[in-house]
Parts: sequence; C-alpha cells; structure tokens
Amino acid sequence: MSDSVLIVGGGIAGVQAALDLADSGAKVVLVESSAAVGGKMAALDKNFPTLDCSICIEAPKLSEVAEHPNIEILSPAEVVGFDGEPGDFTVQVRQHARFVGDECTRCNLCVDACPVVLNSEFDASMAARKAIYTPFPQAVPGAYVIDLEHCLNDPPNYLPCGRCTDACLPKVIDFMQPPERVLERKVGSAIVATGFDLIDPSLLEQFGYGKHPDVLTSMEFERLLTSAGPTGGEIIKPSNGEHPHSILFVLCVGSRDERFYKHCSRFCCMYSVKEAFQAIDHGVEDVTVLYMDMRAYGKGFDSFYDRTRDEGARFVRGRLDEFIQVSDRHAQAEPAVDRARGSAFGRFLPARLIPSLHVLVERHAEAVRKVDVEEWTKNGVCRDAALVAACQHVVEPELLVRFRVQ
Repeated sequence: MSDSVLIVGGGIAGVQAALDLADSGAKVVLVESSAAVGGKMAALDKNFPTLDCSICIEAPKLSEVAEHPNIEILSPAEVVGFDGEPGDFTVQVRQHARFVGDECTRCNLCVDACPVVLNSEFDASMAARKAIYTPFPQAVPGAYVIDLEHCLNDPPNYLPCGRCTDACLPKVIDFMQPPERVLERKVGSAIVATGFDLIDPSLLEQFGYGKHPDVLTSMEFERLLTSAGPTGGEIIKPSNGEHPHSILFVLCVGSRDERFYKHCSRFCCMYSVKEAFQAIDHGVEDVTVLYMDMRAYGKGFDSFYDRTRDEGARFVRGRLDEFIQVSDRHAQAEPAVDRARGSAFGRFLPARLIPSLHVLVERHAEAVRKVDVEEWTKNGVCRDAALVAACQHVVEPELLVRFRVQ
C-alpha cells in the first residue's frame, strides 16, 4: 500500500489538492502537461464574486507547491501508463525536456536574444513570446523552457542558432538533454484535475469569430481586462485600438446544444457577470448580457448578479441568431430586422442594438481528453458526465446583432 498520490493537472484544483495532501503527510506526484502549473486561474484578472486579484491568490500557492518537500512537480509531462489496483498503482509519466537547468535565474537575456517570435498561449495569442520563454512572471517551475517545435535548432545534430546559449550568463541552457524520458512512480490513488478547454468558436460560423477582428473569446477579453495583459488593462477593439462604447455578452454559445454540448457548463454565467461588471468599471457606457438561464448558484453569487444589474448592466433572456456586418447601419439595419421578425423562432430586439464590442460566452469543453481516463481507470467514464464550461467573444459598431427574445 503506497501513501503517494498522483494528481493529473496542475491548475488551481490540482495545486490545492496537492497542498492539502502534502500537508497531511502524503507524498504527491503532480503532473502538468504545460510548461508551468497554475492553469486558467493564473491568466484571469479577478475572481467572482469578491473581485479579488486572481494571481494574488494563486501565486503564493504556486510558490508553496514548488518548495514543499512532499510534492514532486513533473512539467511538461503527461501520463502514458497506469496499471495496478487501488492502493498499489504503477504510473508511467513521459516528461519532456526543458533544455534549461534549474539554476536558471530568469534574467530574460536569452529571451531578448532569441530571434523566433510566436503567439503567446498565456495571452490567448494577443501578445508574443519567444521560442525560449516562461509562460508568466510567477510561473512554477521557475526555469525557462525552450519550445523545440519552433526553435531554429534541432538537437543533437543541427544547432545553427546559439544566441540564447551565448546570452545565458549562468550557462544553464543545454541542447544535449534527452528530448524526453519516461519515469515510473508507485502511487496508492490518483486525482484527475485536467480542467477544461474552450470550444473552438470558429465551429459556430454565425457568430463571426475569425471573420471580424472584434469578435473575441472570453480568455481574450479576460486578458484585455488585466493590467498584466497585452493592453495594460485597457479594453480596446483589436480592429482600430479604440475604446468600445458598448459591449454585448452572449452566453451559452455551443452549450445546451445537441450539435455540440448537451449540458450546461454552470460557472460561465457568473464569470460573464464578473466581466460585465468589470467592463462597466472600465468605463464602458452600455453593457448588455444575453443569456438563456442565469446560474447564480454559489455563496454571494446572486447578490453579485444584482449588484452588476444595479451598476447598469442590462440582462436580456434570449438566444443570438447571427451577426450581420453592415457598412451603413441606418440604410441596412432595418431590413435585416424585418427579415428577422418573419422568423418562426419568435420576435427579435430592435436594430438599434449595435454594440461596439461583442462577447460570446460559449461552452467550455472538458479536458479529460488530455489523459485516457477510460483506459487507465477501467471504469468506463462517461464523457457526458464530465464538467464542461463556456467562453466569450467581442464585436464592434459595424456589426448588427439579431437575436430572439424568450
């Protein structure tokens, strides 16, 4: 019987579980697929309903996880084998090389020297990173990591670029590290905390994501809100860099939908309310939230919903049909609404609702796919039973919004 516990997923749930177990005396193996633990919470600006700083809450926990003697962090890594019986499991973990040693001082000289510029996943591709990077300033593990897929070097035989190694003062960059290794650990139990992914919004073509620059996902909008984000906390329209005068949040995109995900994600309502509140706090004059059903299910959630409404946010129960891009809203908006009113789905709001910025809250897809749960638990886990959640997007004045009122 082993007293060790495997935790798959290093988001806030996995981190908190690791700390609780480690403080109780258990040995913990924390496996995270990305370059750092912290998950989605590290990228958020504030938490609902208290509006506390997100990274201010999580950063001390990340430091504690890194320093705790009972916790082993394997990152970037994934579980590739899981066998045994309760109390006596054997786990195989494939750990990928970082190519940067633990002695890294995070001086950033290597980043400055690197010539390869890529989209930053942490900033939802709204900012850039280099091929050698750390996801965010408080990242744990602390050493930088090299994205070998995009690096100019292909070790061990092809190393045309040495700019990062030349810039590194402590000389901790080593391209001769094996690209990966498989580790074996004995554990008595396992916790799967793989979190969620956002549904691909381009699957819902009627919402215009990818066609109009001001249609964003919720994480993209979240990064606009945070002072550490690509705009320094300014809500701006990517199309022209101007501040929007109105924002429409559309909830449940892809959720409760037989074509995509049948279940409600539950928590997206409240983070949408939070983002609506923050939009008002940032000076946006007109904020509208279009929802199916409002899930204010936790302590203080309903009061926060009322507070946001009292601050001026308008909540409309309905479902969005489509965005219509118009060059002259006065000439083309009214005919579009006339067509909408003839729909069998019901009546539509007037054409005057033409927001500067549009936030679609689509469903979050479960991230159980990151580990083959069915294979190594042998319990036939039902995909539909997994927690799924939602996301959002944003649009500008030249987009006419047409939707049904329920």
